[in-house]
Amino acid sequence: MKADREPTRTRMHGTRNTRTDGDGAAKLAALRQIVAERQYAKIDEVMVDLFSASAATKVYDALSAENQARFLALPVEKMCAVALHLCGYTGKE
Repeated sequence: MKADREPTRTRMHGTRNTRTDGDGAAKLAALRQIVAERQYAKIDEVMVDLFSASAATKVYDALSAENQARFLALPVEKMCAVALHLCGYTGKE
């Protein structure tokens, strides 16, 4: 590495990290905040991008009340995986 090279820059404000401790309402609020701000963030130490957060909120809004509770009980990474699967995203396009 060259000595005169500028060091790697980090985002000015850093990455937001939301700890939910299993609270489904806090997870949903964090997902909706990602969509509203159009900015990725960490939820329970899991990086969530705008595409995944948007899919998760759309799927949540379409579910019945009973299934909404089951969906919110999932870990964040599983919520996003299920949401992308239900939206038909295969990752091969």
